[in-house]
This record gives sequence, C-alpha cells and structure tokens, in this order.
Amino acid sequence: MEAGLEHEDLLIKLRAKLNEEKIKLWEAPYYVSGDGISQSLKDLAAKYAASLNINEDLVTQGLHELQLHSLDRLKANEEFAESGLATLRVRATVPGEKPGVLKILKRLSIRGEELVESIAELLNVDRNRVKLIHNGKLIKPDPSLEEQGIKNGAQLMALVMAESPEQVTKEDKMYMEMKSTLDDATLLSENVEGFGDDDEYMKLEDQSGKTVELPPAERKALLVGLALHERGRAAAKKKDYSLALVLLLEADRQLNECRSTILSSVDNVAVLQLDIAWCYLCLQNLSSANDAATRLARAEKSFTATYGEDQQRLIALKGTNANERVLFMRLYLLQGIVAYHQNKRAQARTLLEKSEAELKYLKVDETSVQALMELGWSRGQAMTGLRATGGDLDRAHHYLEDRRREREEAREKHRQEREQRKLGICEDGSAVKPQLVEALQAMGYTRRLAVCALRNSNNVVADAVRLIQEQPELLVDSDDSDDTETPSSDDSLVEPDNKLVAELEAMGYPVDEARSALRLAHNHISKAVDLLVGWCSQPCDPTNPSTSAAMVSRKKQKQEIREKRRKQRELALRRLKTAIRTDEDDYLSASLAEEEQFLAQYKSLL
Repeated sequence: MEAGLEHEDLLIKLRAKLNEEKIKLWEAPYYVSGDGISQSLKDLAAKYAASLNINEDLVTQGLHELQLHSLDRLKANEEFAESGLATLRVRATVPGEKPGVLKILKRLSIRGEELVESIAELLNVDRNRVKLIHNGKLIKPDPSLEEQGIKNGAQLMALVMAESPEQVTKEDKMYMEMKSTLDDATLLSENVEGFGDDDEYMKLEDQSGKTVELPPAERKALLVGLALHERGRAAAKKKDYSLALVLLLEADRQLNECRSTILSSVDNVAVLQLDIAWCYLCLQNLSSANDAATRLARAEKSFTATYGEDQQRLIALKGTNANERVLFMRLYLLQGIVAYHQNKRAQARTLLEKSEAELKYLKVDETSVQALMELGWSRGQAMTGLRATGGDLDRAHHYLEDRRREREEAREKHRQEREQRKLGICEDGSAVKPQLVEALQAMGYTRRLAVCALRNSNNVVADAVRLIQEQPELLVDSDDSDDTETPSSDDSLVEPDNKLVAELEAMGYPVDEARSALRLAHNHISKAVDLLVGWCSQPCDPTNPSTSAAMVSRKKQKQEIREKRRKQRELALRRLKTAIRTDEDDYLSASLAEEEQFLAQYKSLL
C-alpha cells in the first residue's frame, strides 16, 4: 500500500505543478504522435525532478502517465459525441489481488444489470459476486445508467465478493440476512408495543440514555438502517471491507429515508459516515475522495448538532468528552487523508496534526486496563473508563459504575413511561394508575379487564369492580383485536364454576366459550349468557349445534392467527436483537492501532 501511496503522491505533486504553470500535456510541444516521449516532456521532467528533489526517471514516467490519461479522456469525449458510447473506468477490487482499472464502452441507456454482467465477464467471475458503486451509491439492476447519474468518463468501483466456497456461503447467508432484516423490521414496525422490556433494542438513545421517540412511519427504515450498520461494522472488524461497504451504503440509504430531525440528537448518522469513509480508505479507493469528503462534512455537521459547538452540550451532559474524542480523532484523520488526495497539502497537514494530538490524549495504560478487566469490566469498557478519567484507575471504576446506573435509570424511566402510555387515560382525562391495575389483578382479574374497568370508572376501584361484575359486556373489546390476551387464553381470571359451565353447556354453548364467558362475568351466569349472545357475529341460535360450531371455528381460527403473528414477532424480535445489540459504544473503545498506522503513513508523505 505504501508504494501505491508514494506513486499517488508523485502524481498529486505533478498535477499541482502542471496546473500552476497551465501546461497542457496533450498539446504540442509535449505531445508527439506515436507512443514515444517528446524531448519537451523529458525537459519538463528534468525541471520538475530538480524542483521536487525526485528521481528524474520517476518524474518522466509520471508525466507520461498523466499525458496518456488526458489523451484517453479526449478520445473518449470524441467517441461519445460521434457514437453515443460512453467510456467508463471501473476500479475493480478482487480479494487477494491488487486493485486494477477496467475501461468499458457502453451506452448510458443500458440497465445497471447489463453493466454488472459485462464487468463480471471481464473479470471472469459470477455476476452475483459483483457489486458496483458510483458516487457513494450501489448501482441498481433495473434503472438505466443515465437514470442513476452515470455520465461519460465516470469512475465506478467494482467490489468482487470472495471466491472460496466458504466465503460465498457466508456472503449468501449475509445477503439473506439483509432480506430477513428488512422483513423483520417491517413486521415489528407494525406493532412495537406489547413486547414488554424486550423492545429496548427498537429505540434510539441520546448521550444520556434518554429515549428518542420513533415515528411509526419511519420506524422500519430506522430499524433496517441500524441493523445493517451493525452488520457492516462486524464485517469491517473482520477486515472484509468489500462486504462492509455494501452493507454500510445500504444502511445509509435506509437512514436517509428518515427525517433529519429524528436523528439530530444522536450520533448514529455521523458514525455511519465515518465507517463508510474508513472502508474507502482500506479499499484504497482513491476515486471516492470526493464522496468521502462529502460524507465527512456531513459527519462533522451531525457531530456539531448532536454535541454542540466545541462539544459543550456533551460536556455539560456527561461531564467529559473524553471518549467521544475517539470519533473526532478518526474524523480529523480521514479528513486529512482526503485533503491530501485532493492536493490540499497544508490543510491535510493541519488535520493530521489534530488527529495525532487526539491520539496521544486517548492512549491508556495497559496495566490499568487489565486491572479493570479483573474487576469484571470488558476491555472496551475499561478503555472507556480510563479515557474518561484521565487514566485514574479508581475513578475509572466508579465512572463506569455510575454510567451503568444512569443508563439503567434512564431505561427504567422509559419503560415506566411506555407502560403508562399503554394503560391509557380515563374518561375524565386522567392517566390510569398502575398501582390500581395491580390491585385489581391481585383480586383475580386480568390486566386487560382491570385497565378497561379503571378507564371507565375514572380510577375508582369500587366502581371498576362493579363494572366488571355487573356490566362486563361494556368492557369486552372487539373480537378482532390484535391483543393476544384473549378471554379464552388467559388463566388469571376467576376460575369458572364447573356447575355453571355444565348449565351453559346444557343450553347448547360450547364448553370453551362457556368457561370464557364465566371468567369474564365472574361466575354470574346471566351475565355470561349475555356475553355469549353478544359474541355471535350474526344472529344465531345457541341451541343450534351447527351455528355454535361455526362460531367456535371462527374464534379458534382468529386465535390461531393471533398466536401465529405473536410468535412471528417474537422470532423477528430475537433476530433483530441479535443483529443490532453490540457492546454499548464499542466504537468509542477501539485500540486505534490501525488509525495510528495510517497516520504515520500519511505524515511521512507530507
């Protein structure tokens, strides 16, 4: 990689010289027909070699390379004007091989899928292994190249997934999981409530652990975006940067469907932009410098919105910005590298120096890390605590304990607020009191029945009990409700009297329905009969076995559907929870060894 960087450094310096002196290498006297190098070009190379203190042969080769690129662009423009064939340059990244550049002639009216097929054929790989990227977006199969913003002379990036059977199987599984993530998020976004404490993964938290509410219309995009981001980060940790970039770009597309105000109080978007730029760097994709610059500017703007100018909001909230400085160290590093590739050398030097200063601040003592790990903290947590307390071991331990307690308190507050919303309000506008719900449950009533009764009685327990005993039909929800706590499936109500069950059975009602009605009616047989009659979705004769059987069949079918949907949501919950849950703020506790290596490489070039 260092050799590639040195060559790029040479070209950057030569371009700067040529622009400064307004020299056009594709015109005389620097260009002569044929493949030879003109004497004027050799003289120019000698001049620049002396000025830059670089080997003359290297400078000559570099100038000739730039000349050929300029001639290729001129030829491509002429050909496009005459034939309509656009010249596309595709930088192909194949596992285990040095990145290479393909030149392809295609009409811009062809579909994206056709271009992928052509590139796969040239690379002699299966087309399913090729992912094309242009200007920070994945090329879609159906729209034309022109519709996707591709123009003559465009530079694209081709990521070729790994070739071994094990790798292909892994990647196929990953893409199936991407589809599964989308399906799971769609299912869960339809009904988030009702999962109790297990829906914690479905919310965003700001820096204090306070929940940022998600509008239902945007919940799916957020869920998918966050899940794909985590999957992309996991791939990047394994240094599978091609796969990581595909996942991260899709995550970015999903999050872009959310209103900017939704994510303004959290740093997810900013971190995602850093991760995408990091993949560009690790893939040596220099052609994406402009897209990386745009993303890093977006990240910086997002950090400012989240943390405040000079991070005052963050410091006021947490008392320190120590660990978030990891993000700014990466931001300055990546911005410096991008500035270098854009030939903004002074700006690059300033940014890399800022990154180096942050890196020195973030260094922690390994002995202290091990000591905290012996106290039960993970390696990441130990580094987080030490950075927050300036390396003080005792303070770091207490800091981590306080932080854990604060997050748990914030989450418990969120859980209580969510439960209160689910309880609803009474007819007089007051909130249903949780302690009264618990009191009615202790008397043998279901939670749903207790809540309905308290809503109708304005939190008066005596009136609630009277409603349950004397007018239970007023408290029965529609049989089409999605609530899985149906009368026939809940055993926490008063146990039905077997004699009364027998009486209702003798009247022609099915045993299951008779027991359900008696539970709701608190063993008042007349009220149970009223409930049974009211449950008929059409005029029916309870003594008619066929009518009763049809009613039972319909109810059982609805219950089965509800139960199936409940199980599907639970499985989706489990899958997404596994996909998204990682160590909290793990991106703040990295060792930063790779960042230190890149910093040293680019500083040497400057």
